Amino acid sequence: MIRKLLAWPSILVVILLAVGAVVFLWLVPRIPRLPDDLRLLASTPATEIYARGGDLLGTVGGREYVSLDRISPHFRNAILAVEDKRFHHHRGVDHLAIIRALSMNIIRLGDAPGGSTITQQLAKNLFFTFDRSLKRKLMEALAAMAIEDRFTKDEIIESYCNLVYFGQYAYGVERAAQTYFGKHASDLGLHEAALLAGLPNSPARLNPFNNPDRASARQRMVLQQMARAGMIRPEAVDSFASCPVELSGRSNLTRRGSYPVDYALEIAGEAVGSDLVSYGGVRITTTIDPFLQRTAEKVLSSGMEVLQERLQPLRNPGETRLEGALVAIEVASGQVVALVGGRSYAESPYNRAVRALRAPGSAFKPVVYLTALEEADVTPATVLEDRPVSIPIDRHRKWEPVNFDHRYRGPVTLKLGLTQSINTIAAQLIEKVGPERVVRTAQRLGIKSPLEPHLSLALGSQGVTPLEMAAVFATIAREGVALEPQFVRQVEDRGGELLYERLTAGEQRFAAETVYQLIDMMIGVIDGGTGSVVRRLGFKGIAAGKTGTSSDFRDAWFVGGTPFLVTVVWIGYDDNREMRLKSDAGVTGATGAAPIWADFMIRATAGQLVREFPRPTDIECCYVEPNTGLVSRELQPGYIPVALKSEDATRLLAEIGSDKVTE
Repeated sequence: MIRKLLAWPSILVVILLAVGAVVFLWLVPRIPRLPDDLRLLASTPATEIYARGGDLLGTVGGREYVSLDRISPHFRNAILAVEDKRFHHHRGVDHLAIIRALSMNIIRLGDAPGGSTITQQLAKNLFFTFDRSLKRKLMEALAAMAIEDRFTKDEIIESYCNLVYFGQYAYGVERAAQTYFGKHASDLGLHEAALLAGLPNSPARLNPFNNPDRASARQRMVLQQMARAGMIRPEAVDSFASCPVELSGRSNLTRRGSYPVDYALEIAGEAVGSDLVSYGGVRITTTIDPFLQRTAEKVLSSGMEVLQERLQPLRNPGETRLEGALVAIEVASGQVVALVGGRSYAESPYNRAVRALRAPGSAFKPVVYLTALEEADVTPATVLEDRPVSIPIDRHRKWEPVNFDHRYRGPVTLKLGLTQSINTIAAQLIEKVGPERVVRTAQRLGIKSPLEPHLSLALGSQGVTPLEMAAVFATIAREGVALEPQFVRQVEDRGGELLYERLTAGEQRFAAETVYQLIDMMIGVIDGGTGSVVRRLGFKGIAAGKTGTSSDFRDAWFVGGTPFLVTVVWIGYDDNREMRLKSDAGVTGATGAAPIWADFMIRATAGQLVREFPRPTDIECCYVEPNTGLVSRELQPGYIPVALKSEDATRLLAEIGSDKVTE
């Protein structure tokens, strides 16, 4: 019996060895051929990002290869301490590190570092599929052992130091040293080397330009690892960690980085894999229009400089300066033709256009009005009373919104309510349809950020991104046809093979007649409402738009466009402070964002034919008295234009007893 029990482990070992031998013999022929010169692994071509017309927007990759004797020994020690402390004691695969990593992953339920050696990380560059399968990992391990068998340790660490990515488009230690410190890799001090060695773990999160505290914490950890490895004395950790780090200026980053380039890399990385984008030398084609992008950058920067001069000065050094974002979408195609995430990429690469969740204020009201036009028994000529409102939230709470100017106008039509951005009218509409329906409308229009069904949503109290707002108004401009905003058109590998292509198809989510009534109301915003400032600033085209100002003047928006182009401008502080002029007046969408929108749209539409929004056949253009709701087919003194469905126009005219001129 005991012999049988002892025989089973032996049989199992034999089976495992046999399976291992079969797998080994099957995988070995599939390992890519090693280059004769290991430096070729660190010489992959750059990834290129192009505008839609073929202009080069930027490149990622491309290295300045330096030999080992031109790399500071401090950096070599630091990278070994943090990435592969047993580098000189294994032959490509560190079995102890693998066992430790497996144990930690079991303890942490998968949330633990891997056990790859520096040689394995170098071998990974042989495999341009970059999948995370067991087969790939086994082939990577075999390739690592082959590399160790063929090349010296010095050749391996030299190639790795020139391959690794440090963030800010810096590949290789020489480029990283120049980017962050303005010096050569050979001149790195120990504290600088420790900071750089910590970046490959998470280049974006540990970027010392944007996250100095995280970078410092990671630097200290690297120094502690060096002390444990006997590379420095333990008592020297605090001394080196406290050495001031003098980062270089950011002016050299603008040549390689930009908001569109960053966003294109992000989308392409999600589509084909971040490793392939970083190391595979792919070609990414975006939808950016170079002229409109340059115009947007110039207009946003200059407009904010002018506005900044009018604002109250900063009160303490820790306060951030005014920021902004601009997104422009081509209506017909849904392509993002301009995207600016801040006033200066060199000073702040944070992309507010796609990242910042900011309250849109009254710029959100068209979503509420569209919901009411679609689901409630109302028209643009329906009269509601502008008065103090008190809407129950629950048994103990009430919502009592007030108008921006703290006055009430009495009976007003819905069109006047939107053109003058009257809060109490929007509040009554959301009470009629319910906030849940407004949330659904927002999602159908293109908003993906989570929205809670609260009554205050009527006044734009919840955060959305500028890109989402541009998607909403592009759907409106297409009269209810939704198109996902397109930014990356395609990704090709270095041989020209198509890896990813974005094909979009529109979906009619709203009746064109319903949406056109909203467009007509928003045309009124620009022609005679809160957005009329753009007319005074010289914009003459046919356009529909809406201003937006969040509570306490923390956000200023102008959103709108022509039948060809929709543009969104947002202005605010990153730390969510109030925006106050030197006169102490608050900055609104009309005073802060509208001038930038007008400047951009005047330039962007120069030379284009003026075109009206296409009017559905079931829509009649009438006139309405803005306070009584009386409708006429002919213009009367004090009346304003209004778009009505034919059946509504006939009914409203019949209600006043005549379809002739209304006295």
